[in-house]
Amino acid sequence: MQKDILSEVIEVEKEIQKSLEVEKAKSHDWLEKVKKESEEELVREEKTIKESLNKSIEVAKKEAELKAAEIMKQTKARAERLAKLNDETLADIVGKQITRILPG
Repeated sequence: MQKDILSEVIEVEKEIQKSLEVEKAKSHDWLEKVKKESEEELVREEKTIKESLNKSIEVAKKEAELKAAEIMKQTKARAERLAKLNDETLADIVGKQITRILPG
């Protein structure tokens, strides 16, 4: 009888060991699957971020180009206005500014 009980205990232990090995294999497979999915998600997110960054850079470049063009336009217009001033007008402007700078 003791041999029967011992045999049953050994058999149950073997079954438990097999179950543990099966569960360990399942856990390993699940972990590998999750790891692969995470890596794929990371690659997708990295791609999305790079695309977003490139779009932002392009928008910033276009905005900078437009702003630079506007500044150049304004500067050119001002230069043209100043170029049209005659010597008498320039002398009046300079004279007024000198009197503000120099005392008495």
